Amino acid sequence: MKYFTLSIFMFFSLTAFTQKLEPVSIYAHNNQTIYNKGEQVLSKIYLRTPSGLHMQPLNIYVDWYHADGHLLMHQIYLTQMGGAEAGFIIPVDYDSQYVRMRMYTMHSLKQTPNSQFFDQVVFVHQANGSKRANLNEQTTTILSKSSEDESLQITKVAHSFLPKGRSEWLLENLDKDFMNLSVSIMEEESFEASPYTILTHFRKPSANELLLKPDYYDELVQVRGKLQLDSAQLSKAVLTFSVFKKSSLPIMDNVPIQKDGSFVIDRLDFLDSAQLSVQVDIKGGKKQKIPMSYQQMGLFNAAPLYVNQFNSPVPNFSPKRLPTSYSAYQKKDVSEVVVYTNVKSAMDAMDKKYANGLFRGGDAINFSMLNPIAPTFPTVFHYLMGKVPGMQISFRSDSLVGAGLWGSPVLQWRSIYGDQVNLFLNEFRVQPERLLEINIKEIAYIKVFRPPFLGAALGAPAGAIAFYTKVGDEDDGIPKGSKLSNFMIKGFTRPPVFDQPDYSIANNRAVIDQRKTLLWAPTVHLNKDKPTMNLVYYNNDRSKQHRIIIEGVKQNGEIIRRDWLID
Repeated sequence: MKYFTLSIFMFFSLTAFTQKLEPVSIYAHNNQTIYNKGEQVLSKIYLRTPSGLHMQPLNIYVDWYHADGHLLMHQIYLTQMGGAEAGFIIPVDYDSQYVRMRMYTMHSLKQTPNSQFFDQVVFVHQANGSKRANLNEQTTTILSKSSEDESLQITKVAHSFLPKGRSEWLLENLDKDFMNLSVSIMEEESFEASPYTILTHFRKPSANELLLKPDYYDELVQVRGKLQLDSAQLSKAVLTFSVFKKSSLPIMDNVPIQKDGSFVIDRLDFLDSAQLSVQVDIKGGKKQKIPMSYQQMGLFNAAPLYVNQFNSPVPNFSPKRLPTSYSAYQKKDVSEVVVYTNVKSAMDAMDKKYANGLFRGGDAINFSMLNPIAPTFPTVFHYLMGKVPGMQISFRSDSLVGAGLWGSPVLQWRSIYGDQVNLFLNEFRVQPERLLEINIKEIAYIKVFRPPFLGAALGAPAGAIAFYTKVGDEDDGIPKGSKLSNFMIKGFTRPPVFDQPDYSIANNRAVIDQRKTLLWAPTVHLNKDKPTMNLVYYNNDRSKQHRIIIEGVKQNGEIIRRDWLID
């Protein structure tokens, strides 16, 4: 073994055996039945056990496969109260009539072969593709069967078929049991009868399906490691870890080291990826390199690149008509005036790394905080004092008369009176007090925009300052000679967002709206303490009939499905 070894294996770690391990079944409710190329699939995934909804958090894996069986994307989501939001964008050049969606968990992989994977098919409209025979007209006009349970009630509050008209419905749980629901409202003109429903495809698993007990409970991001030290050194060793993620404060803590040198870092919850750093110090010992190994547990990066067989065949789905072309509601063009200044190439690289959209470039003065001087200032405002020509920075405090060096910061340009400079943290609008809470050592980059600044939602005539936190891979993140070891770990897939327009604002109405899905509410939780929820949405520019489909599961495992045609 080398003097220092670092190995990374993408699997999940041993943690709580106290969780109840039961066989699971999985089902996905999608916002539409058929999609065009380039369109986003929005899904609500449900997890069910013999005793009901799987209420404990659990990692769920989704692999999207091409019709020929090759892997398109591997995803991981965290379920909460029996459900998780998921999504996938159909490639703009996709050449098949369907995409396969395969779902599974660590639990299901220990079940019988026919219950390890839960497969569904997402249909893709191909303009020049072959069209199968139409469904029988009688079949397509009958509403999908609803569950016999009548504990969910929906009441009309307001409804309009006018272009961009406002509708509102009240959902009410008449039972005391918890409900986890998802709601899809579509224009009827492009609706297709679904080959999948929660009633026909979400079976209740049996205790006989669980063949083997999972090695660990797969919840959140977990990392397991082991130090190669003798017992005397282990008794004096202290292990500190840090997780660095862009747009969030770092997570830093100590973890216990077991007698055999093993340790577990668990309960990490973050999106995309992050840098994990681990440092070991031995009290009273000399500086040394310590051999250790890491494992990120449970992450199935090695999803099969090609699958020949799936659990279920492609269902017999024949659209009754060619689906209406999809077009997202189109926002108005906004004239962008951006004046670029000459900056050093190093600053160009930082701007490209941290800034996005209208925050990139612009008439701005840029500051790198990756220098030994910056962390010596008490706050970012003290650092900027005197460095920006034309900007005045002062502090106000209720306990002091007049301006001082402490208190609430006030930032103004000398040529503009009365208006406060807009402040942004990772491009989100914040108040000055929020920036005072952040250690200056966590700030990597600052951009001071001269007035006016166009990146703010309503404009920033008094200018703006954008502060960016470190992402974890900065050159000064690990001091030279440190005993800190680091590597990248993968977090959860970023859940999709349904782009819901608000036409109550007059300026938003001057758009072309051809959405097929009018509302997608993937996570609706109703219980005895919160039995109701209002659903508000706006019509597109053409629909005269709406289809409302609600699917979900009670905590006791009972399935709910409602299907209404509103005309």
